[in-house]
Amino acid sequence: MTKRLVALLGAAVIVLGACSPAATPAGSGSTSSGGPSGSQSTGGLAADQILRIYCCAEDPRSLEAQASSGSDEISIESGMYRGLLYYNQDLSLKPELAQDLPTVSPDGLTYTYKLKDGLKYASGDPIVAGDFVRAAQHLADPRNAFDYGYEMCWLAGSDKLMGSDFCSNTTEPTPDVKDNAKIDELVKGLGAEAPDDKTVIFHLAQPVNFFTNLTAMWLLTPVPASATKFAEAADLGPIASGPFMMKDWTHNSEIVLVPNPNWGGTKPTLTEIHIKMGGDPEAALAAYEAGEYDMVVVPGTSIQRVADDAKLKPQIKDTPQLAITYYDFQTCLRPACPTNAATKDKKSPASYKNFRIALTEAVDKQELIDQTFGGLGTVANGSVMPGIPGWPDDYNPYPFNKDKAKADLTKAMDDMGISTDPKVVGALAATATCDDACQLYTARVHSIGRMKFGYNCNAGHETRVFYLYDAWRNNLGFAGSQFDISCTDFGTFRTERRAGNVYDIQRNGWSADFPHADNQLRDLFATGAGNNNNGYSNPAFDDLLNKAAAESDPQKSHDLYVQAQHLIVDDAAVLFMRYGVTRNLVQPYLSGLQSVANDHQNYGDVFYETIQVMAH
Repeated sequence: MTKRLVALLGAAVIVLGACSPAATPAGSGSTSSGGPSGSQSTGGLAADQILRIYCCAEDPRSLEAQASSGSDEISIESGMYRGLLYYNQDLSLKPELAQDLPTVSPDGLTYTYKLKDGLKYASGDPIVAGDFVRAAQHLADPRNAFDYGYEMCWLAGSDKLMGSDFCSNTTEPTPDVKDNAKIDELVKGLGAEAPDDKTVIFHLAQPVNFFTNLTAMWLLTPVPASATKFAEAADLGPIASGPFMMKDWTHNSEIVLVPNPNWGGTKPTLTEIHIKMGGDPEAALAAYEAGEYDMVVVPGTSIQRVADDAKLKPQIKDTPQLAITYYDFQTCLRPACPTNAATKDKKSPASYKNFRIALTEAVDKQELIDQTFGGLGTVANGSVMPGIPGWPDDYNPYPFNKDKAKADLTKAMDDMGISTDPKVVGALAATATCDDACQLYTARVHSIGRMKFGYNCNAGHETRVFYLYDAWRNNLGFAGSQFDISCTDFGTFRTERRAGNVYDIQRNGWSADFPHADNQLRDLFATGAGNNNNGYSNPAFDDLLNKAAAESDPQKSHDLYVQAQHLIVDDAAVLFMRYGVTRNLVQPYLSGLQSVANDHQNYGDVFYETIQVMAH
């Protein structure tokens, strides 16, 4: 069953590429034999094998693998850490630090991996089976409350260790995180063991048809017992288990990776990777054009300009991504919720379903893509992306419709208890041609009060934020002052977004960790999921996911996932916007690039070890 699933997942990404003839096919390795089209390399390798790329506006929040959840972090870690399994160029799974794919018991509850001989960290210390068990335990420990901790909810013993605060497949209470003795004992009982230094065994609480994918994620890369800090190059360099190790980290400026001398896989040709931090995406693009970077992601505001530039056009690489852009409505279906004095229960307007429906119907998604993404990408009406087996699902109950949006906002105001008495709602926001009904509607809308709309600074999101702001003002009648728009650095924003009581509406996005519908549904919307930032909690949704995950029949499993997605869409839990296509600029002297549909951030960053700099 495991190998059949792996083959299906790999095939899905090939289909994605085939459906996008204008883009580089995902997993095709089309640039591996001599660089991008228009190559100006003069033959042979360059003397300096240094790759210069841009990461982000500021330091990644964490480069501890189990604590990481941002694309900036994972993009760096894909060079530093490797686990039991990894990916081939077609995104099928292959053994990495394991000798082979796991042996799976007939009941689907036990996965056994055997390690390769002679594995070592960059420090020279041996990589042993207990280091993978430590990673699983660290990830599941509720005292850490890591964003991706819920991925361990499939292991036996996770119900008592993590409880319903983290796991949607249990009703067990989460233990008191201050009771260290109890949690230490529960951690030891988690379903991960190392009977010897070469054998890793995972015991599941229920069969799961994608568990092998979890062991290929950065989350279960090995952690030596000596690793207690993850803040500096001196902490991170020695524990590298992948092709590169960290040499230097000048905070908020640059990270330098160099080859790991004890890496047993494909040996890198690159001698250094310089990963820069600072400035926004437009500044990074300017640096590329000035010759300071070897590749860069093109921000939406410059997509057309780059295409019209005769010099830059041959350097364009468009890649369809297993990614989605969406914006959270704070549903308040879990306790954390922004307050609003205008609603009858003093909760955010976004907690009302008809309000979320109205805001969704007021947005022309295709126009948004054309104006803020340079026309790249396709309209999204659900979270599961094209390229996942059996998708896209075209279910769309709330298409762009300004008249219906106003009618649904009126229903929402009734639900919220917004008065219909002009004397109560205040001065009418009248215009010369607006009749009494229009004036009353406008006055009621204005009486809803201020809503906080958040995003992270220096990442190119402003154009989309203000497109939505204009759409909701023009199509629904909100006053400009009703949206309290603010941005902060990415680390702070992620913390505030996760808290659930800061923003009514907030920017979000998701790149698939593995090509399976569960990853795009459970991870974003299940009760307790660490990447569920909109407060959504629906027992019926959770139940469908749990049944789908345990179903061995692929078609039955797929049908259950479709039902689950329809629940999310019907509830308008978020504003789905766009399935991604990423436009990169790649200098023509780079060779060996292996771009896939789940590149984390930079073109080909899943396989840094294959990149070469050609003489130019």
